[in-house]
Amino acid sequence: MIRLTDINKRFHETTPNEVHLIKGLNLQIKKGDFITIIGSNGAGKTTLFNLISGNLLPSSGSIFINQREVTNDPEYKRANTIGRIFQDPLLGTASGMTLEDNMMITFKKGFKWLSISLGKKMREFFKTELIRLDMGLESRMKENVCMLSGGQRQALTLLMTVLSNPKILLLDEHTAALDPRNAAIVMYLTQKFIQDHSLTTLMITHNMKHAIEFGNRLLMMDSGEIIIDIEGDEKKKLTPGKLVEMFSEIRKKEFENDEVLLTR
Repeated sequence: MIRLTDINKRFHETTPNEVHLIKGLNLQIKKGDFITIIGSNGAGKTTLFNLISGNLLPSSGSIFINQREVTNDPEYKRANTIGRIFQDPLLGTASGMTLEDNMMITFKKGFKWLSISLGKKMREFFKTELIRLDMGLESRMKENVCMLSGGQRQALTLLMTVLSNPKILLLDEHTAALDPRNAAIVMYLTQKFIQDHSLTTLMITHNMKHAIEFGNRLLMMDSGEIIIDIEGDEKKKLTPGKLVEMFSEIRKKEFENDEVLLTR
């Protein structure tokens, strides 16, 4: 589904401030993979997502999605294939628009070839989908999204993203800004939607327990490189302590990131 070959990303190239953030990265992702990604701040996790989504273009190397080269394709050309959810719940919805209008705009993005309008039939469809969230939002479809809590907005963003019919889902710390209860709800919904829609998913997280518990494969990044790549039974046997130990053995230094270590 996704193949990155010898990807490098440099910022401020040919200047004294040049930064080589992604370094010769190679990665192959199979259809249906649910990959969790962990690493210290500045490890290159979000830059990796920006390269996959087309928000950034690589300095060198090749990117293929579904066996088609997209290396130089801008973000809008990949948008029908890729859905992305950010840490900030405010980024995924239009605050000044109603809940049903938000859903309509996103739905049209996924099915541009359909001639559809926001009528009775579509409202019933959205209502049925909102019931899946179990948050009572099906009775608030005419309210502006700004009236919703952060957890409700992130759950709505997740549902809207899925309804846009992507093949790939990029989750960029999408529960980090939520309280524990809402984070648990959104993670439950995330796993359910991924399974129901057979989505190929990459999830950045600072939560080591989540990185181990969810998905079939785990990557750890450091200084723009993938230093750990574990899947299957080997992943199931991992513990947060073992991950930290593996990092220290590979990098010959201590893992220093309080935000990650506090979630062990």
